[in-house]
Amino acid sequence: MSFLVVFLIIIAALFATAFFTKRRFGVLGLALAAGAMLSTLWVGDLTPIIASAGFVLIKPPLESVVAAALILFPATILLVSGPTYSTMSQRVVGASVFAILATALLLQPMGSALVIDGVGKTVYDLFVEYRSVIISICLMLAVFDLLIAKTPKAPKH
Repeated sequence: MSFLVVFLIIIAALFATAFFTKRRFGVLGLALAAGAMLSTLWVGDLTPIIASAGFVLIKPPLESVVAAALILFPATILLVSGPTYSTMSQRVVGASVFAILATALLLQPMGSALVIDGVGKTVYDLFVEYRSVIISICLMLAVFDLLIAKTPKAPKH
């Protein structure tokens, strides 16, 4: 399957997940950042442990799968609880930015797991070139989303 098709399927799945759960992007975006940090710190140590437990992959490489799982794990946990959006436009924007941030963070594991050629190579190179800008803007939007979120007030007794 073409890299571009896999790339679009991943973006669509991430968008749909965030959209239908109605979760706020701020929390999910910072969870993705935490997952990226966990992946950087632990993928080298966890991959041999998982491989020694009998879970062996050749294509895609096990290290890429472990890295992707570590990146997405904190956000996946937060998809079941947390603050939500109330309007459709907020849901669309939040889910879009979530999908873009997650895809930017998953570029390295996807790049080492898939064969990239043709138009997919052009799209991949474009994302890689602007990856740090995309991640920075998305994380700033996540913090901004947390700042504008209204927290419920505790009832007075």
